[in-house]
Amino acid sequence: MEPEHGLSRGSAALIVLVIVWFFGTLSLGYAALYYGLVIGTGPSRDGDLAHTLIYAAITLGIGAPVVGLAIAIRLHHKAGTWVYGLIVLGLVVLGISALSGQRDNHVYKEDPAICTAPPELALEVPGC
Repeated sequence: MEPEHGLSRGSAALIVLVIVWFFGTLSLGYAALYYGLVIGTGPSRDGDLAHTLIYAAITLGIGAPVVGLAIAIRLHHKAGTWVYGLIVLGLVVLGISALSGQRDNHVYKEDPAICTAPPELALEVPGC
């Protein structure tokens, strides 16, 4: 008799975590957009709730793959380790690219000279 090849408890938990991560992050993001969206000049529906929902979406979006990777490594689940590892790697690359995009060129550039000469003498002052 051969053993059954069904899903182990670890595999089922990892699949459920992927589903919760994907649809939960999308749902929380949509709800945050719904409550925080300002149409025209009107107020948002509920700004405090929108902030809470967006923080929950970010936490779930980053935290669930990290937890899934830790569980997959602990259970020695190769497929789960690869899937969650690639997701975490993608999040790290996305985070690094987002942070590097916000940096300006930090080389000091001298401000352009401002002509402070009176208008009648401006033609005689260099740089005006």
